[in-house]
Amino acid sequence: MVSKRNSAQIAGIAILIMAAVAAFTYGYIHNSLVVPNHSETTIGNLKASTWLFRTEIVGWHFILLCDVVVAWALYKFFKDENQLLSQITAVLRLVYAAVLGGAVFKLISVLGIVNGKAGIVPELADQQMLSFLKSFESTWSFGLIIFGFHLLLLGFLALQSKAIHSSWGVLLILAALSYITIHSSKTGFPQFDSQIKTAETILSLPMALGEVGFAVWLIIRGGKPKMKINEAFQNS
Repeated sequence: MVSKRNSAQIAGIAILIMAAVAAFTYGYIHNSLVVPNHSETTIGNLKASTWLFRTEIVGWHFILLCDVVVAWALYKFFKDENQLLSQITAVLRLVYAAVLGGAVFKLISVLGIVNGKAGIVPELADQQMLSFLKSFESTWSFGLIIFGFHLLLLGFLALQSKAIHSSWGVLLILAALSYITIHSSKTGFPQFDSQIKTAETILSLPMALGEVGFAVWLIIRGGKPKMKINEAFQNS
């Protein structure tokens, strides 16, 4: 049996590891290889750095595994307070992970073309790779809308909990609304791409702070008895 304290630590550690891997996988590798509005450069990067592209795909698989672990651990942590809402929250994260898996499959298809194993006419290979890359971005962006709703319910769970300060619930809800707004806009209003990117840059802090900050709280305080004010002063 996994205690509430253990489930909190598992969730928190998995979120932090996942955030670090995502920063390297997408923030560094993907953004180094895929150059927006520069098709020839992108194709050249993929062909010249196949090993780096394989590393990115491995990173995405690790992220998927962490998402499943986090969904389970957060459910175990919150189930005694609101089992139904905890179940829905976990299911939403698993649905998001499934959508992300579909997006990652597009990258695997790109790798197959680069390796010449996709059976595509050479004259169409580059165009097909760009199409798969675009599909990866749009599929993942749609998944992040679902992820936003997962964070929204997670925020409600945090607000309901007597053991969690309400500020964490507010931060999670703010992060959730940021995800939903940004990625719904990407899906529904692609013509405003530059404005959406500006808004995403502005909202990147609350988007990161909500879940990552809560992960740190889970590791340090999650599952421990709530400290009274006089105890907090004595331990400080």
